[in-house]
Amino acid sequence: MPYKVAIIGLGGISGTHIAQWQKLADEAAIVAGADVNAEAVSNAEAAHGFKGYTDWRAMLEAERPDIVSICTPPFLHREMAVDCLQRGIHVLCEKPIAATVEDAEAMAAAADAAEAKLMIAYCHRFHGPMMKLKEVLDSGIIGQPIFFRGAFTGMVRFDTNHRASKQMAGGGALMDNGSHAADLYQYLLGKMTRVSCRAGTFIGQMETEDVGIILFTGENGCFGEIIAGYALPGDFTQWIVTGEKGVLEVADYWGGPIRFRPHEGEGAQDFACDNSASRFDRMFDHFLDCVKTGTEPSTNAHTALHIARVMDAAYREAQEPGLPVKL
Repeated sequence: MPYKVAIIGLGGISGTHIAQWQKLADEAAIVAGADVNAEAVSNAEAAHGFKGYTDWRAMLEAERPDIVSICTPPFLHREMAVDCLQRGIHVLCEKPIAATVEDAEAMAAAADAAEAKLMIAYCHRFHGPMMKLKEVLDSGIIGQPIFFRGAFTGMVRFDTNHRASKQMAGGGALMDNGSHAADLYQYLLGKMTRVSCRAGTFIGQMETEDVGIILFTGENGCFGEIIAGYALPGDFTQWIVTGEKGVLEVADYWGGPIRFRPHEGEGAQDFACDNSASRFDRMFDHFLDCVKTGTEPSTNAHTALHIARVMDAAYREAQEPGLPVKL
């Protein structure tokens, strides 16, 4: 029998979750979806054929799903995820884990106490070029890592989106895309120990920032920089790790290759990336495998809690610039 899947939150990113679960129809079947917006519920019912609810708790009681995808704004994640975990329901929750560190800690505690699995959807860990970058880094080709740069930027207006609300989202560009970059550093090189930050709103009419920069020190001594922005013309991503023996960079984020430029000698070496599956395909496959085997997801409550603490420290330092905040 396929796992029974339910979706909480039927806007935006839910479309990706629905499409991915549909790809896994032999192993997982969407039985229902819930949203406070009755129109969104009606539209989802018509488009996908599953039963819709405007009360997610009523949906859980009636449908008894095995798996829930949480696709709501971050401030709602704690209540929904904890409830599901206590019922023994596996949870794939959109990132960031929560709008506050307190909520993230509560989710981690609930995950520790539950037999069900909680995975936070930091999908870029499963992106072909980033997986290859980790493989090449792990080979030791650059020696001691010295400097990391990760950037997700572009021009987009989120004035009326939940990302514009501090209470709903916990932050703006940094919490949204910057948390992806921070999680990628964690995936590639480990945790952060000190952070400094500058964040501001330049174009959008938002409570949150549309540009943010974090400078940090990793637990391995590596220095790093994260740039995230909704108000920076010219969409670009940039991923560079410099080490004692050379520089690794993602030549093209969307396809690769990974390029190594040695400090000594001439010429660059390119490493091809496996782009045979999307990051979402790999993430959902990984989550389902964890559900089946009882293993801990790569991006789980505790890796996501570390990112929540990084973001909290960054925002606190940005408000009162001074010495870097220790984590």
